[in-house]
Amino acid sequence: MSNDKVVDVLNEIADLLDIKDVQFKPRAYRRAAREIESLTQDLEDIHNEGKLEDIPSVGKNISEKITELLQTGQLEYLNDLRKEIPLDPDLLKVRNLGPKKAKKLWETLEVTTIDDLKEAIDSKEIRKLEGFGKKSEENIKKGLKIVQQTINKNKISDVLPIAREIKSELKSSGLFDELKLAGSIRRRKYLVGDIDILGTTENREKAMNYYSTIHKVKEVLSKGETKSSVRLKNGMRVDLRVVDSGSFGAATQYFTGSQEHNVRLRELAISQGYKLSEYGLFTESNEEKVAGREEEKIYEKLGLSRITPELREDRGEINAAKTGDLPTLVTRENIKGDLHCHSDRSGDGKITLSELAKEAQARDYEYLAVTDHADAPGIISGLTDNNIEEHLEEIRQINEQYDNLELLAGVEANIQPDGTFRLSDKSLSKLDLVIAGIHSNFDMPEGKMTTRLLRAINNKNVNIIAHPTGRKIGERGSFSVDWSEIFTKASSSNTVLEINASPPRFDLDDKLAKQALDQGVKLSIGTDAHQIHHLDYMEFGLYLARRGWSEKADILNTLSLPELKSWLKT
Repeated sequence: MSNDKVVDVLNEIADLLDIKDVQFKPRAYRRAAREIESLTQDLEDIHNEGKLEDIPSVGKNISEKITELLQTGQLEYLNDLRKEIPLDPDLLKVRNLGPKKAKKLWETLEVTTIDDLKEAIDSKEIRKLEGFGKKSEENIKKGLKIVQQTINKNKISDVLPIAREIKSELKSSGLFDELKLAGSIRRRKYLVGDIDILGTTENREKAMNYYSTIHKVKEVLSKGETKSSVRLKNGMRVDLRVVDSGSFGAATQYFTGSQEHNVRLRELAISQGYKLSEYGLFTESNEEKVAGREEEKIYEKLGLSRITPELREDRGEINAAKTGDLPTLVTRENIKGDLHCHSDRSGDGKITLSELAKEAQARDYEYLAVTDHADAPGIISGLTDNNIEEHLEEIRQINEQYDNLELLAGVEANIQPDGTFRLSDKSLSKLDLVIAGIHSNFDMPEGKMTTRLLRAINNKNVNIIAHPTGRKIGERGSFSVDWSEIFTKASSSNTVLEINASPPRFDLDDKLAKQALDQGVKLSIGTDAHQIHHLDYMEFGLYLARRGWSEKADILNTLSLPELKSWLKT
């Protein structure tokens, strides 16, 4: 069970205890959840070392519950609470609802599930309750929509490591000749459902028997010669399909999807006198198999360049493959540095400057931007006009220790409701890099929010707009903004928009990233790292960029250090 899943469980316990009007304990569980959320080490490793109680706010009682979660994938204490308070865990995630209001809806309208909540909203029953009203009902409806988008979905940052581990375990058995991840994971969508794996083997029965006993399996849902399904201890479903080696390429193409892409591909095949299925590409006239062993041959036979999985979403990729206009997508090798990182000078940062430099060097970066938060009262503590010089000096001292790496002195400035900053233009002008983001007043009307962002873009010191839509996956939706106007202004002013690789955000998403590129906007990828392991999020930022059709030239941090410095000056 991942750290994030344990955090979810502890927060759910706190919510249920709040509903029961239990004093003090909810706060204790939330404190423990916050501490675990900030860990740089895997909880399983800490547990194996016998050091769970060394985590701040994790005493004996919570430590025992975490141990039960890690060992069994579930928690009897939570199950008992759920029986007593039968509220769907997803219900408690709805923004603008909260434990107290959820309790009232349960007691007065018998709302216990997401479907119940939708029905109560549609019937306009919520607005009639004391303490709610029409505005409250509308806000809950917005929160419901966001949660509905993530039900039965998981962030790729949580799923991909598990999928890779399972694939590795199957490969190490020696029973499989070929193995490949498929489905939305292979397309690198930021939210994925089940894990899909394809394989070939000489002994299907033995291979399937082994699959049902791998160490993460909690229960076998079904088992057959061609397909077996299991549920993992963390609740995730994994489907393994075994196909003939002669159809492995066709099956890989088919089960990678997307459905829309496959429909277009089948239509193209029919127009050329072929039939396409998961078994292969066949002539329609005499059903001769002309491709199937290799995925690339399917595309080649249809007169297409191979389309990389990230692009298979029916967004023009098939026409581009016909004409040779597919993008050459940005790669990890192209990335020269990280342009959004926080040190412990940020109120929520957990990394020292020395640690940032050491980790950047380990990743073969030429540069790393230290963009600590500007002080924003009530939101976050950080840099002020009074300590900017100190920030600059500390970074200069670190840079003296390195010949092949430079820390860039930057800031993440909060865009205030009127589009201005608390830091003076004089302070901003002293920095190597200024990124600006919205961290408050998220529900402004579209016109005012657009004006707010435009004013920040117009500031001559601002280089990058951080996490532009402001969304938090499963928690908060995007701002209401005229994106076409924002992209037009960003392009004309040479202001970069960020792809924020932090899993809670994944912002810009792939669709908006492509729209931005189409309007001439340059993008950057930043991990928004607050802890050491957050620097690894660059991988997921790259997936978003690639799904948005980004090439090397589209991404700011593919520039070498001299090129970046020249760009920043101009």
